[in-house]
Amino acid sequence: MNLKAVGTVVAIIGVIIASFAGNAIARQSGFEAEGWLMAAFALGILLLSQGPVLLLRQEIRDLRARLVHRGEG
Repeated sequence: MNLKAVGTVVAIIGVIIASFAGNAIARQSGFEAEGWLMAAFALGILLLSQGPVLLLRQEIRDLRARLVHRGEG
């Protein structure tokens, strides 16, 4: 499966989960929901930034496999 697509899906799911959890925590604790939504947004940005990292790791694995296949690894 394409790692970029997986990273995007994980980021979207993470933002949704954090939004619902943050909203529920805010309601239970009496805090305003805006602060929790900002935290969820920050979490989403963090998760989105992991997509390129996953892609780079996959490219490194592919290059290593190519080197091993050529007998140079």
